[in-house]
Amino acid sequence: MKKWLTAILTVAFTICLGLGVSACGKHAKIPPHEHTFSSAWTWDKESHWHAATCEHQNEISGKAAHTYANGTCTECGYAHEDHVFKDAKCTICGYALAASELRYEEIFAEDGQTVTGYTVVGWAEGVTDRSQLIIPAEHEGHPVAAVGESAFDVDDGDGDETLTFVYLPETVKDLGEYAFYGCSGLKTINLESVENVYDGAFYSCTGLEKAEMGTLNTLGKYAFYDCASLAYAKVEGVETFADQAFRKCPALARVDFGDGVQTIPQFTFYESPAVREITLGKEFSQAAEELEDVSFPDGLEKIEVSADNAMYATEGGILYNKAKTQIIFVPLSITGKVTIADGVTEIKARASHFKNHARMISLTIPASVLDIQNGWVTKTFAGCSTLAEIYNLTEIEIAAYDDFGLDEGVIIHSVGSEKSVVTDPDADGFVWRTDSDTLHAYFGQEKELVLPDGHGGRSYAVAANAFASSTLTKVTIPANVTSLGANCFASSSVEEVVIQEGLTEIGAGAFYECLALTKISIPKSVKKIGAGAFTALGGTSALERVDYAGNVSEWASIVFKNEYSNIFVDASKEKKATLYLGDGKPLPEKIVIEGIESIGSYAFYGAPIRELSIGQGVKNIGQDAFSYCGALETVVLGKDVEYFYYAFAHLSVATVYYEGTQETWGTLNRGNGGGRVFSDAQVYFFAASAPESGDAWHYDDKGDPVVW
Repeated sequence: MKKWLTAILTVAFTICLGLGVSACGKHAKIPPHEHTFSSAWTWDKESHWHAATCEHQNEISGKAAHTYANGTCTECGYAHEDHVFKDAKCTICGYALAASELRYEEIFAEDGQTVTGYTVVGWAEGVTDRSQLIIPAEHEGHPVAAVGESAFDVDDGDGDETLTFVYLPETVKDLGEYAFYGCSGLKTINLESVENVYDGAFYSCTGLEKAEMGTLNTLGKYAFYDCASLAYAKVEGVETFADQAFRKCPALARVDFGDGVQTIPQFTFYESPAVREITLGKEFSQAAEELEDVSFPDGLEKIEVSADNAMYATEGGILYNKAKTQIIFVPLSITGKVTIADGVTEIKARASHFKNHARMISLTIPASVLDIQNGWVTKTFAGCSTLAEIYNLTEIEIAAYDDFGLDEGVIIHSVGSEKSVVTDPDADGFVWRTDSDTLHAYFGQEKELVLPDGHGGRSYAVAANAFASSTLTKVTIPANVTSLGANCFASSSVEEVVIQEGLTEIGAGAFYECLALTKISIPKSVKKIGAGAFTALGGTSALERVDYAGNVSEWASIVFKNEYSNIFVDASKEKKATLYLGDGKPLPEKIVIEGIESIGSYAFYGAPIRELSIGQGVKNIGQDAFSYCGALETVVLGKDVEYFYYAFAHLSVATVYYEGTQETWGTLNRGNGGGRVFSDAQVYFFAASAPESGDAWHYDDKGDPVVW
């Protein structure tokens, strides 16, 4: 009986397991259903998706809105380049772009009667959604061959800043003058079938990022003028290449000219300084003399030419004649260690060779070079601010290396020397001097940068020009940086500078022409600030706030080189930056300086102070220390003061309280070209008790000066 019952229970248990019933007999375990989906797309007007192929027909996968860029749907899950529209139809999912409602004008044959095609001249009346422009291949049985002049010009009312996508069929060959003027929402467009891009066709299309063109008959003047986001352009060929086609394109980084481009007009890249690379095709044949007049971008790092070109060759980014015996053009921003090709016989002292090349850190000159521009050697390497070394210069019969205009510290290597004094740019873009603890240059692309904590575990200095013209917006200088060299951040885009305790010197022009610099913090460790450290051309300054970690007396002890070392005025002598002290408060109108021996020249030049007290221990007051302090009314001069020549020029002080005697006053007040600085002030002399007569003063119970 027991065996029979046990067998029945075992069978039942097995059946339950098969049916998904749990061992307790109460809860069913139903395995989850895994949907299967079709690999084909299903779509509607707005989006596409994969439909389920299992019994759950309502399930979908991968639903996404149609997003188009350069004739491509970027949201379908397929590679960008695979999802191309042919005749306004997606070759992957089959979704068809609906033609826009447009206005047209006829194109007539020579007889003036026969219609051969149509030109699009704008949106049809009443169209409100202008975000996508889909031009059909034909209209009323004839091809659509052109987009007319100002057809979608925003200023003319037909254009729209919301236009983000344009589909051009292969039939469209002409884009009229200013056809898409001001269409700032447009990001990319396929122009490979277009033959004529006329003047200003994409003028001020500030959102356009990419433009690829085939072989053109015409590329018009200002075709891409003020395309602020344009980063890449390609032109396979062009018969008529007008000037300034890519003018004022600040983001343009690379331009590829194909085999059909023969010349580059003089101002093609005018006001487009960021182009890093230009390629030239096999038919490029512009004369070397004409190339000298081309305004190549300041940011150009290398130029490449097709190996099949009959006139020119390139090596290491430098353009040579075909035989590589002459240098034709050296990009202004060629970067790193540069080697001139063997066979070159001459280096010319013009800008197209090596003058003002500020990103070159090392130059190797081949033995084949016999001459460096006789009579002009003083200009050959002028402005090569990051050049650290030159190899094989002793092969050239020049008597004195100083004639080349080399900066101080450039190492001249003898023939065969292999010991470099600079490193290659590291992964972060830093270049170091190996013969000293110095950060020599920076070629990175960071916008907000914290400098390295140290160099090989040691403190280091930042060399002159190291970050000049960089695109940094914020920089933090850590404690292990000891000094900032001259012009080290000059002409950069830096907006804010944070200097940690440890830095001792800010070099001359360290932030010269930093037109966006409004805020800087300075630690107590800084003892010297060089000439024009924070000014721009003409002595102006953008600084608004300076945070100083010390107190008034510590600020006063800093050695300032000239009036533009300081931060209180610009060339107009008007108030500029506000100085915040270590307590977090702005410089007060009443200040007391004591406990230091000397007040630095220009320390408070133009500062907004009203009352000044020079206290115990101060002996010397530097030149122009308080000049142009227009609000200064009252000055207390301590008895220890021995010298203040020119310290109080160009101001009118009403009252002076001098702790010394009238006899010593005449000797002390020698300033300002032999005149008496305080000639218009009422001067009082200290007396411990009330005198019978004379101009005397003493301190009251609060420590303030009062007249007896």
